[in-house]
Amino acid sequence: MSHTDILGGRIAGLQFEAIPAEVIDKLKTCLLYGMAMAATAGARDPLELAVHAANEAPGRARVLASGLSRSAADAAYINAFRMCARGQNDTYAHAYAHPGCIVIPAVLALAQDRHCSGRQVLTAMAAGYEVLAAIASGHADAVVGRRFRATSTFGVFAAAAAAARLLDLDARQCAHALSLATQHSAGTMQCWSEGTPEWRIQVGNSARAGIICALLAGRGFPAARQALEGDSGFYQAFAGRPPVGEPGWSWQTPSVIFKPLPGCLINQAPLYLLLALQRQHGFEASQVEGVDVWLSERNAAYPGIDRHGPFQAATGAVMSCAFMLAVGLRDRTLRMRDFQALHGPGAIHDLSRRVRVRACAELPDWGARVSVRLNSGATHQDEMVEISRFGFGWAETDALLSTMADEWPWPDGAGRYEQLKQAVAGLDRARDIQGLVSVLCET
Repeated sequence: MSHTDILGGRIAGLQFEAIPAEVIDKLKTCLLYGMAMAATAGARDPLELAVHAANEAPGRARVLASGLSRSAADAAYINAFRMCARGQNDTYAHAYAHPGCIVIPAVLALAQDRHCSGRQVLTAMAAGYEVLAAIASGHADAVVGRRFRATSTFGVFAAAAAAARLLDLDARQCAHALSLATQHSAGTMQCWSEGTPEWRIQVGNSARAGIICALLAGRGFPAARQALEGDSGFYQAFAGRPPVGEPGWSWQTPSVIFKPLPGCLINQAPLYLLLALQRQHGFEASQVEGVDVWLSERNAAYPGIDRHGPFQAATGAVMSCAFMLAVGLRDRTLRMRDFQALHGPGAIHDLSRRVRVRACAELPDWGARVSVRLNSGATHQDEMVEISRFGFGWAETDALLSTMADEWPWPDGAGRYEQLKQAVAGLDRARDIQGLVSVLCET
């Protein structure tokens, strides 16, 4: 059997009752987190308005925030674009990829169009999250090393798997959907180097393309059986090497982590450490002579991480370790609006130049070591080597998200958040998802 045959069989045979309880719990947490991030993206900006105008096919799927109705494919694109706006996504650390901002928009859009139940939605999400992990495992480092963005390169497989499960395709059709997805894997990281916003349309492309691949496969469109492992297949093209064994399915979803603050995942650990040191020792930004940040060699070399501002656009600030730590040092927190308000010329960049990023061969990816040198001569240092501490459960995620409701674009944000939480918690008992989606639509 080919790799797509193996995974296609798993997708087609997946039943809600067979999904471990801890996976269902994590999927609900991911759904709550992802939808809250879409709400917290705030008012529609010119980029989102452009995306609305470019994806206006009529249909029965509602777009989050605006409440407009679109085709499933177009709604998935728009909602994915919005859900990733904060740069604050759930993450498979081992795959360098964010599954939720692609899988969730695809599932919500198609489930509205096909009147699917809550259990069907959760089952489809499980298929999407697990397929991304299965295809990316053992290859993500090589894909990133060739300057492809892992989220969009692997994310289209997740969206295709989730859509195929919602459409109740058979094993052969699911395999074709995954094979077709190889023709939609895309996304380079030059945008990080220049601070431009293509990273948001990469996510939208993947969500939309996954639905299209599943619809095509359901209509009998065939595709190469060895699309993944063939001599000219996905792994050779994107990773530059043959696959490492057959794809596994080992319930990786519980390992998903969450960003506690907006901005690039690579910068989460150093910012977390800096804020903890500041709380512990009580120093102010004016007392800091310099901050040294050590990251893994791969993370330190990731495009945009070691840049200092001013930046031409907010994207540059989203990726900059120095910018994120400078704002945290000054304000003792970091907010989404800081990227837009502070990325241009300003005093924050003078402070950011006290932050230096260095590579350390001993640190694992996503880990960090932070050393703060004070004008008094004192030095405070801490280290994080295990980012699983960001693998929040439902209660921790709820505590984080509830503080963000005042950023929602409705005056009753806190009330809507409670409605969203209740709808997600009871999703496995819901006959459809109209009530869930309506919480985040304008009235």
